Amino acid sequence: MALPCHVLKVCDGIVFAARGSNIHSFDSNFNPISVWKYPVKQQKTNGEKAESETPAPVVEAEESPAPEGPPAKKRKVEDGEVVAVTEESKDESKEDTAEGQPETKTESQTQEVNRRSRRQKQKQKTEGGWAKNNKAVLEKPFVQGMYLTTDDRHLVAITGSDKTIWVFEHDGAGNLKQLSQRAMPKRPCALALTPDDKTILSADKFGDVFSLPLLFTPSESTAADAATTTTASEVATPEPTPSAPATPAIPTPPTTDVAKAQSLSVKPQANELTVHTLRNLKALENQKRCLERQKAAKLAAALQASQFEHTLQLGHVSMLTSVAVAVHPSRPGRTYIITADRDEHIRVSRGIPQAHVIEGFLLGHDEFVSRVCIPEARRDVLISGGGDDDLFMWDWVSGKLLGKAPVLAEVKKALPSAEDAEKVNKVAVTRIFDVQQGEKTQILMICERIPLLLIYTLTSANTLQHTQTLSLLGNPLDVEYLKAESKLLVSIDPNTSSETQEEEASNGGVSSILALSFDDSESSWKVTIGGLKATEAAEEESSSLSPQDLQKLLYTTESLRKTNKDDE
Repeated sequence: MALPCHVLKVCDGIVFAARGSNIHSFDSNFNPISVWKYPVKQQKTNGEKAESETPAPVVEAEESPAPEGPPAKKRKVEDGEVVAVTEESKDESKEDTAEGQPETKTESQTQEVNRRSRRQKQKQKTEGGWAKNNKAVLEKPFVQGMYLTTDDRHLVAITGSDKTIWVFEHDGAGNLKQLSQRAMPKRPCALALTPDDKTILSADKFGDVFSLPLLFTPSESTAADAATTTTASEVATPEPTPSAPATPAIPTPPTTDVAKAQSLSVKPQANELTVHTLRNLKALENQKRCLERQKAAKLAAALQASQFEHTLQLGHVSMLTSVAVAVHPSRPGRTYIITADRDEHIRVSRGIPQAHVIEGFLLGHDEFVSRVCIPEARRDVLISGGGDDDLFMWDWVSGKLLGKAPVLAEVKKALPSAEDAEKVNKVAVTRIFDVQQGEKTQILMICERIPLLLIYTLTSANTLQHTQTLSLLGNPLDVEYLKAESKLLVSIDPNTSSETQEEEASNGGVSSILALSFDDSESSWKVTIGGLKATEAAEEESSSLSPQDLQKLLYTTESLRKTNKDDE
């Protein structure tokens, strides 16, 4: 099983390719330059951090306030003598009964045993939730996206399960230097950079858009972290001056999330005086330890979030899928934030600091919206796609729908057989990309699990005209344009490759990145010799992932679809 380069980003003649959790850099001929590897040892979950930093006290059951055993709950009289009934006497009586007659279970007892067994199996299956059942995915979270600043000096990446935003410095030769890593409160789904390259906009799966500075160092953390870890006795007193008496410094109050975590109670409702059995006493001790761990984990998460500046700018009521920052040609002095969500909505808001002001909505999609694209040469037009059968083109300032371009119909035409065409009854757009070919603006689009590249031309009449459908060797994952070589780069899943063994042997392996060049004589794109092959090193990186885990990480767009209307 080969691990593909599932995310691409081009910077002049340098190609950055995310392969799993690592970021590789190549030159224009795909010669390797460097590799940034995910620091696995540095990443721990909030619960693990809390346990390692603040271990919970362990209380042995023998050291409890009732060492002599539980008190007797019932008494019986034998020959006028009062005898206490304890757990030991009950066990002895059970053994005597078992010796005298065979043990028989009633139907209700059998059902109770089966019920407990099923509950125990379900608990073992779901204990720890998604995190325990996906350890391999959590140890090395996949890179979900990469973004470049306009000056190509910084690369920003997001990784999935650890909810982290990474900022790298690019030296111009393909080498990356990590500047910061920031774990967001919720998992980021998409990022965008403001035109001045100073602010990152992070759209998360809970529908919120946060802004945070591009450049950040831990030494510039907010005062909330220091305030929450400083007690009243540790607060320094400023030196007196002749003009004013000395007064103690007042610590900055903790943030709301930190204050809530600090106010959590770790004292259960029961106590040692209200527990009457050894079994319940052990349960009480376990409950105390569990509450302490929960409080420590929540406090650690709140402290981590307060270590860097991030401001909530706007929010949706649904999961966000795409975000873009745009400047309309008719209004050059104003920026806009465009967000798309799972609920078929595209929202146009003003830029910072007026992001709470909604300019309008682009309504017309019947399914989720997964991607939006604003061509560089046509900043007044927005193209969107997702789970619908068509691409939508908008005048995004006025909110007017300019037209649609068929997607599902073109896919069915391009499939090799009518049987394959019948199986495809829906599409999920995973990437929309624009390329300037002379005076023509071309829109390129790929769909999930469909080995085709659809190419449209944006005309001056504000219409999308389908010009070419290119068959690929496998399922496409991403597409980029290498301007220095005038080539299109298409990342494909080598595990779905249609290449024969003879073709693999002659080409030097299974293709992972295809290189396409534009033929002026035929006005079409063609696959050229070259590209990147899946190597043994890539297979070693994926050794901890099963094929099922890899499928879950690579193909996530179709899961945004809420209902299967074809089955209704």
